[in-house]
Formats: sequence, structure tokens, C-alpha cells
Amino acid sequence: MYEAEVGDDGRAEDPTVNKLENIAADVTGKEAALFCNSGTMANLIALLTHCTRGDNVLAGESSHINKSEKAPFMDSIGGLIPRFFETDECGAPEMDSIQQLMNEHEIKLLCLENTNNFNGGTCMSKEQTDAICKAAHEHNIPVHLDGARIFNASVHLNTPVKQLVDSVDSLMFSLSKGLGAPVGSLLCGEKTFIESARNIRKLLGGAMRQSGVVAAAGIAAIQHEADRLKKDHEKAYLLASMLKNNDKIDIQMDNVQTNIVIADVSPSGLSAKTFESNLLQRGLKVKSITGDHVRMTTYREITKDDIIRAANLFNAYCDEL
Repeated sequence: MYEAEVGDDGRAEDPTVNKLENIAADVTGKEAALFCNSGTMANLIALLTHCTRGDNVLAGESSHINKSEKAPFMDSIGGLIPRFFETDECGAPEMDSIQQLMNEHEIKLLCLENTNNFNGGTCMSKEQTDAICKAAHEHNIPVHLDGARIFNASVHLNTPVKQLVDSVDSLMFSLSKGLGAPVGSLLCGEKTFIESARNIRKLLGGAMRQSGVVAAAGIAAIQHEADRLKKDHEKAYLLASMLKNNDKIDIQMDNVQTNIVIADVSPSGLSAKTFESNLLQRGLKVKSITGDHVRMTTYREITKDDIIRAANLFNAYCDEL
């Protein structure tokens, strides 16, 4: 990062950013890519590029785009109308629900997510993605993928990222989630789509000068961190395994596929917020994501010893209840 060659990214004159975008386009098999400040910005730019005000957008109700980004996307900025398809227990879209909504409404864009954050980091296979995209394309509907953790899905499914996203029209992936870079996300798609997206990024204040400093870390993350993600997955499964026999919580082991563990704390009679607060006092950080669920995420700096300590703290707290 210190030695990165930098310039004005707003004019496509930052050589390190340009290199990062070329690498991202290559690894996803798309024509071009755009470096964005965050995944939220990248998803917003994608929706504003694909759609205009008043358009219907299909998405999962539990998707990150809806649960975490709904207000700015659908209402105040995008002016879009969300339509929610049904999902299975792993968060994967139900094809019959998608078909019904496409027949009932004039849909401008279909949004998918891989991995499914609020379902515990579960993965959608290439076959599932291809089938949904085929149905959408038959209705002339483009597909955007929130692939914040697509590299985690790639490792779990033992399928190259390029193959997993081959049938989607655009996608976002994060540099700062599993890949471990300090900041940034990439929006990828056809060249003409990215050209339009670049103009929208400028309007949103996303063009930066000297951003090669952070782009350099993104290059290192893509080139050197993807293969390491399997270790994060193993640690997440170890954590879940050490907690699964705790009668104060419930963990769906089939959903522990990547680097996320979600625990349903309702058997304890306490709220997720209470768990979050009380565990923090004992030295363990978890995140309440619903009234009854807390999330724990493994990443680059988490060691096996950390996992064992976390499980012991969690179980000891539950033993006190």
C-alpha cells in the first residue's frame, strides 16, 4: 500500500485501481469492473444503473439488499418497488415463487445473494444460479448478484468464482469481508454497464484520488487470500460443533457451510440483544441480527485458540442461566 502508484481514479488515471479492476473482471469472467468504497455503494450503483424510478425489483426478503439496504435503495434514492420471492431454509430462492412474480409484475431486475448472509453463510450452487438466470432472461430480466462473500461460496462448493457467476449480468464482491482487505468492493459486468455505473459512482461521490493506496491491498487480497478461506470455514464449523449441544440455543449445523455461525437463542428465554450485551461483558463479541438470533463470524485474524475460548465463554454463560 505504501509503494502503490496512484492517480485520479475519477478520471481512470490511477494505475493501481485500474489493475485491481482488470483483475476483478478477469476473476469473475466479466468484461469490466468498477472499484467502489463499499458493498452498499456497489449494490446501489448496480440498482441505479439497471433501473429507473418506479421499477419493480425482485429480491429475497431476508437478503442484505433488503434487510440492510432497503431504505436508501428502494425508497429515498432509488424510488424502486421491491417484490419478494420465497426462499427455502437455506435462503435459496424458490423457483415457483420467482416465476409467479415475473408473470404477475413487470420486473426490471432480479437480485440474488451468494452466500446468504442472514441464513448463516449458506451457498447457492452454479446449477441453482444458472436455472434462475435462465428463467429471468427468458423474461428479458437482468440478474444482479450480491456476491459479497462469493469467494467463500467458491471455496465451499469447490467451483471457480468465474463459473459460479457466469450466468448473472452483474455482481458485487467485497474485498473487506473474508478476503481481509481494509476497505472496498468491486462491481463487475459488461463494459457498457460499467461505463454507466462509473458515471453514477461519480454522482454519489465515489470517485477518489490516490485510491491506489487501498486498491493495492485489494489486489493482494484477491491474489493471496482466497485459498485461505477454507481455514475460516473449518473454524466456524468447529465453533458450531462446540456449541451445538448447548440446550439454551439452537444451531442448524447444515447451514454452517462457510464462515458464519448463527445461533437461535430463543430456547434460553432471553433476547439476542441480551446475549450480545452479557457476552460482551464476558469478553466475547457476537452480533444480534434478529430478536432471537446472534451471529458469529470467523475471519483472517481468528485463531483456533480464539474459537475454543469463544465457545467456552458462550457455554459458560449459558450454564449460568
